[in-house]
Amino acid sequence: MDSTGRLALMFLPLLMIGAAPGHLVQEHIGNNAEICLLPPDEGPCRARIPSYYYDRYTQSCRQFIYGGCKGNANNFETWAACHEACRRIEKVPHICRLEVNENICEEPREMYFFNLMTMTCEKFMSVGCSHNGNQFSDKASCMDFCAPKKTLKKGKKKKMPRLRFA
Repeated sequence: MDSTGRLALMFLPLLMIGAAPGHLVQEHIGNNAEICLLPPDEGPCRARIPSYYYDRYTQSCRQFIYGGCKGNANNFETWAACHEACRRIEKVPHICRLEVNENICEEPREMYFFNLMTMTCEKFMSVGCSHNGNQFSDKASCMDFCAPKKTLKKGKKKKMPRLRFA
């Protein structure tokens, strides 16, 4: 077999699946949180392929340079493919998207922060004198502030409460 034939056999599996590694996620449906909330990963190769990832902090699709191998599933060929896969990710307030801040300068106390990966409030021991805002004294106030709010579907109107005047 000549070198052209060997080269064709090497790329046959990629041709059969129809996509390069890292671009396979475009067929997923649902809210894709397990994919879209991953950090961007260009991988170890150096192909310099313009690609898109969902940025969990800006809550939008952004361009990055993909190396062409490995990386992770938060990697899309086009902005439209990224948007389609990740548009159902529920939006949360800015401070709830910040990492937990654990500066040490006072007695430890139990606090809660909103974890964007799990979309829930989690306990941690605060030992900081300053924080970034993603810190709440109890789980209920954390969830009230940070949990994604359901939006009304088009065509459905929210009923206003009846008011009575004396």
